[in-house]
Amino acid sequence: MRVLIALLVVVLGAPVAAAAPTAAIVGGDTVLVNGVPCRVAFNAKTPANAHRVIVLGACTGSAQPVTAAVPPPGSTPTAQVRVGSRLVTVTGTRSPAIGSSVCTSSPTSGYRCGTVQAVNQTVNFPGGAITGLTRTNTCFEFGDAGSPVLAGTQAVGVLLAGSGNCTVGGTSYYVPINQVLSQNGLALYVG
Repeated sequence: MRVLIALLVVVLGAPVAAAAPTAAIVGGDTVLVNGVPCRVAFNAKTPANAHRVIVLGACTGSAQPVTAAVPPPGSTPTAQVRVGSRLVTVTGTRSPAIGSSVCTSSPTSGYRCGTVQAVNQTVNFPGGAITGLTRTNTCFEFGDAGSPVLAGTQAVGVLLAGSGNCTVGGTSYYVPINQVLSQNGLALYVG
């Protein structure tokens, strides 16, 4: 199975207007991180209550597939995520469970749902193996990487890569949000 490399897809994917520096940042928005347009999956905070955005590691040069970045100056965090044309308030986090339903929303493929097929998966990329991923049957299109993954109003992960497409179906992989939060010492903004 051919796995698409999607770590830089935010830069190369479908054009998305960057959030204004003084605007509220909503999950699914694109902001500039060190001059690079990056899709924000979720807003998070440090123990000192400093605002961070959860983005692909490629946006920051991190070796982690998904990491936290300092948002643009003057931006305001929210507990909201764009789901199609509406906003959903994130109420917490959930660990992935096989058979559970998850959905993602991106400007490229829109709002799509699927089922968790496996957890703690390893995928080999040209830059090395990434472990701890969750596999779903949610379709994946070029430009979807970095999108938030939800189970209802619960954050479950950040879309990383996949194969196939939304016309014939496919497989997608996401990094579990609790793993990202733990690695970066963060908590999500919730409402």
